[in-house]
Amino acid sequence: MNKKVENFIKHVKDECKKEGVKCDLRNTRHVKISDNIKASGYFDESVPTLVCSMNRSDAIEILAHEYGHLTQWVDNIPLWKSVEVSMPILDDWLAGKEHLEIAKHIGNCRDLELDNEKRTINIIKKFELPIDIPRYRKKANSYVMFYNYMLISRRWCTPKNSPYSNKRVIEAMPDRFNMNYTKLPKRIEKIFTEEGF
Repeated sequence: MNKKVENFIKHVKDECKKEGVKCDLRNTRHVKISDNIKASGYFDESVPTLVCSMNRSDAIEILAHEYGHLTQWVDNIPLWKSVEVSMPILDDWLAGKEHLEIAKHIGNCRDLELDNEKRTINIIKKFELPIDIPRYRKKANSYVMFYNYMLISRRWCTPKNSPYSNKRVIEAMPDRFNMNYTKLPKRIEKIFTEEGF
């Protein structure tokens, strides 16, 4: 691990301590968020906790992403408040419950992730982390667009096939944040479908 990565991890731990957040860096590949969602990390404000799976090649990317969520919470951005309502509704919907405004709630979650991905790029630059930024943006775009695809699939991705790791989905994305994030292009929808999302 290089010095810049060590300094970043120390900074995250220090910021978590300052904000009263438990920093849980696990020697795992995935963590369970709910019965319907497994992921590589999460930030939960209800019992302030930042969790990151560190036994993976992209652990520092994931940690930067989850730290970005902490900054959204600390900054108390309006989207954070919206997603406090929308995320449990999305989880219920994935479990089979009907919600009339599910597109709005998925849109709130998607928009929070887009804001966070932009923050993550700034974090990568600030701490000079050894992360390929154009490649990270492609992965970020894959993840943000996956929220739109959930309206079609009505399921979360699996740990073995996530938008962050699927090469075909990643290669189809631009390396800039210049997409119309409010709708899923048909060519991207086709790739998600063909790739089994």
